[in-house]
Amino acid sequence: MAVTVPGQERQLKPAQRFVSKKWDWIQVQLEALPSPQPFVDGGQILFEGEHFELICPGPRGRPNIDFDSKQIHVPAAPDTLDGRTKRFLIRQARQALTASTEFHASAIGKKVDKISVRDTSSRWGSCIKGRGLSGGKISYSWRLVCAPPFVLDYVAAHECAHLIEANHSRKFWDLLDGMVDTVKPAKKWLNQNGALLHAVGAPY
Repeated sequence: MAVTVPGQERQLKPAQRFVSKKWDWIQVQLEALPSPQPFVDGGQILFEGEHFELICPGPRGRPNIDFDSKQIHVPAAPDTLDGRTKRFLIRQARQALTASTEFHASAIGKKVDKISVRDTSSRWGSCIKGRGLSGGKISYSWRLVCAPPFVLDYVAAHECAHLIEANHSRKFWDLLDGMVDTVKPAKKWLNQNGALLHAVGAPY
């Protein structure tokens, strides 16, 4: 565990006192974190809200998903399996998020000029409204592809709603409620399982 404090040296002792005071609580939170799901042959990873077995059949071939057997096949050399698996999941995320974004943006009469999929740690998505004739720019965490599809779709709708309402006012939530009927269950799922998404691909 790392604790970040401002650059001034005088902030160090207050930070140490804070950690000491909250140490029991910190330990409880750390113990509650889900186990890492590294990208290793035979390991379990979360995809679309379900657990899949990662299979490395050899160094050659194209990655594919077997939904019947709940397996993700990623051909790779042992030292490249981690990177190839992550890139494959990012492609899956980009495909799903692009489709949902285009659908929801079109439904509210807006356009998106750029959709980015990144490895973010603090936000599931972010939106920059377009100005004039230009469309907006939306960025997502690739880890959303590990969540159930209705959760991924909710986040896409949420960010598209920001193309009209930049804040989280009552108007924003009313707009979003008219776009999807999964706001409450999707928010609940993310609150309960967000840490699980960040465990995907994490080393032991």
